[in-house]
Amino acid sequence: MPNVMQQLFIMNIEALLKEYAAYRTFNKSDCVINMRIPHAILDRIKELANQQHVPYQSLISSVLYSLANIEENKSNL
Repeated sequence: MPNVMQQLFIMNIEALLKEYAAYRTFNKSDCVINMRIPHAILDRIKELANQQHVPYQSLISSVLYSLANIEENKSNL
């Protein structure tokens, strides 16, 4: 059985963003977080977001949303 991170990588970025966009239609973000990550990881996230023509924060939020809802995602894989 793949672990959580493998499951997220199996889902493509476009699907993650669509799922998150649907969620955001009815739910407003009301929390702010601050985190430190290696520069190389942030650069890669920005590259991936640029390829999808979305802000990198939206990409990060979509991954976090999917991670928080991984049980639902298992049934969709």
